[in-house]
Amino acid sequence: MSSFHRTDWLTVVSPIVTLLVVVCGYLVSYMQEKGKNRATAQDIAKLTRTVEDIKTQNAARLASISHQNAVLIEQLKATHELRFAAVDRRLQAHQEAFSRWRKLIANIDNKNIGHVAVECQTWWDDNALYLEPDVRNAFNRAYFAALDHRAMLESSRAAGTDLKPVQDNMHLILTLGDAIMRAVALPSLTEHETKTAGMRT
Repeated sequence: MSSFHRTDWLTVVSPIVTLLVVVCGYLVSYMQEKGKNRATAQDIAKLTRTVEDIKTQNAARLASISHQNAVLIEQLKATHELRFAAVDRRLQAHQEAFSRWRKLIANIDNKNIGHVAVECQTWWDDNALYLEPDVRNAFNRAYFAALDHRAMLESSRAAGTDLKPVQDNMHLILTLGDAIMRAVALPSLTEHETKTAGMRT
């Protein structure tokens, strides 16, 4: 083969080889980029699924918490409404309990104490649920103690025995007043409220 033919061949082949190298480089780069894009697309799909799963879980949790809060609010609301439904009636019951307690004290040494104690028991049967628990229990103990007080005092005096049981019994009667006062204690008026009340009169 002559040098001319080799030069012609190299002249023809060289651009083709260069073109093949460039095309192969482009194809390799294209395939790498396509692989990256496919990997990125798969990663994005995975991330999207993960985000959607998290959103679904969070939505379910929020719905559950919202439901629990709604139930709790309804329970608190029902308790609050029940507690304050009969405020006036409860205050009235405590006032009536106070009046009956005063009547017990006034008749403690009287022969009619039995009638007063029965009156208190009848009233207690009709109104006990309106009383605060401490007052309810103290009132019940007080009228029983008042019923026994005169007999206990006479028995202790006649026998010359210690008056401590009589004093303890009287203490049961007297503590009812404090229990009623605590149950209906109103907060003190602020200085502003006092001035406002004074302006209205």
